[in-house]
Amino acid sequence: MQHDVLRHSDFFLHMEEFGYLRDIEEMLPEDFTAVFEIARVLEDEHSSLARTLAPALIVSPPAPVEAGNSREWRPNRTVSHGEEYEAALMRSQNDITRIFPHQYLLPDEVFMRRLAQRTLWINLPRTPVIIPFGSNATEYSPNNFKQKVYILLDTSTSMGAHHRLQMAKAVTYVFLKRNLQELGHIYLRTFDVDLGPLCTATDEASLRRLIRNTMRISHMGNGTAMERAILQAADDIRASASLSGAEILVITDGACHLDVEKIREACGESIRINAIKIGNAEIYADEKTLRDLVHKKDNADSRTLVKMEEEVRRARFDLDHNHSEAERRRLQGHIAAIERRIAEFATHAIQRAGQYYGREIELLACVFVQVDDIEADALFILDQTEIDELRELLREVEADLNEGIDADTMREAALLYEHVQMLLRETDDPEMTRQLRELEQRLAQMLKSVMENSGTLQGALEKMGRNDLRDLQMMLRMKGDGTSIIRVLLALLRRAVARLRRR
Repeated sequence: MQHDVLRHSDFFLHMEEFGYLRDIEEMLPEDFTAVFEIARVLEDEHSSLARTLAPALIVSPPAPVEAGNSREWRPNRTVSHGEEYEAALMRSQNDITRIFPHQYLLPDEVFMRRLAQRTLWINLPRTPVIIPFGSNATEYSPNNFKQKVYILLDTSTSMGAHHRLQMAKAVTYVFLKRNLQELGHIYLRTFDVDLGPLCTATDEASLRRLIRNTMRISHMGNGTAMERAILQAADDIRASASLSGAEILVITDGACHLDVEKIREACGESIRINAIKIGNAEIYADEKTLRDLVHKKDNADSRTLVKMEEEVRRARFDLDHNHSEAERRRLQGHIAAIERRIAEFATHAIQRAGQYYGREIELLACVFVQVDDIEADALFILDQTEIDELRELLREVEADLNEGIDADTMREAALLYEHVQMLLRETDDPEMTRQLRELEQRLAQMLKSVMENSGTLQGALEKMGRNDLRDLQMMLRMKGDGTSIIRVLLALLRRAVARLRRR
């Protein structure tokens, strides 16, 4: 993997790197080649989109651990898997799964009191001083001294609009490609209403596999469990030596309420969160929701309100049990004054709670970048040079087909056909549409010629293996205009697969 700008001349090479050419087990995502066009723009340092995203596309350098006796958990990049742990006090209720087993022998009252006070002991990776060093490697070569990253990728249903999921995939690809020399182990988890499995990359082969699997993501679910995803990532990082030191990168379109205090407590001072928000989604809370939020949350505002309400409760108790008229008037005045203070304070607290309601990720992120939804007429407009590159690709496919039909050439023809169809769906530019229509017609004529030479085609299909036939079927079943040529070719492929199965 090289850090060079994506070009149409390398289209097939990069599509194979994305995992869009081989070993296709299920339908490819709709408009999957749009990821290539978006990544191409992100790789152009002069594009406004690339400049906007630049702060979030660079990993932070690992900071040395300060000497001292603080028991704050610190990232440890020098321990190997499962080795060199030390005892520490639990920081959150999620740490209950890692407490030393002998503590379950404590009397129930003592155990529950220590759990509430968070004074139970747990295992954490040992924390030596980190001495980072540079690397001249041009390929992905992770080690425990390099910065690790834990990517959380939003796959909620709303990500299907405005090419948001394709944008998220392109951002993931460019981020990984740009930071190959600086990255250690890489972790990725999707989230919607549920959390996806943890995917990892610890060498070049597993990195390519992670990229291929990420680019093929098509499943989406309702809901955006962002808070649960961040807490799970923080819990994973704190629990495993191999994850120690990872920073979290959240890529989402979601506006959702997060418990800032809970997440900050889970992350501590050592787990850094960065976020990229795609689109301008916002959520708002009514006054009742905000009032309940202020009273239920464990923060400075809620504690102040509880304190003042307790003062009112005690004053009312004294009022009910005091028979002195002067003292009763004094208590009534005192209660009224406190209630006015409560109302005034609650109003300000509600305003503060509403200011960032649904935008808490901005408060949590060390680097927060928001980009507008993709404007297709701005992003998918090709200049003449880029259209000429597509023409050259078509000429190469034609030359290959003239030499003989094989699986690779058919893959390239199907992929180019899908890409041209995607560009036609996304552009309103008359000149670009005209030239793309010409390419489409040439592709159709080329495929028609292949179909008319049925004997040669049939022989070529019979020579293809099961995997090649399956890949071609999946690529040709993409949403397009459903031309008769594609339908006939799909029918031939199905018959070839059926014959292969009968054998």
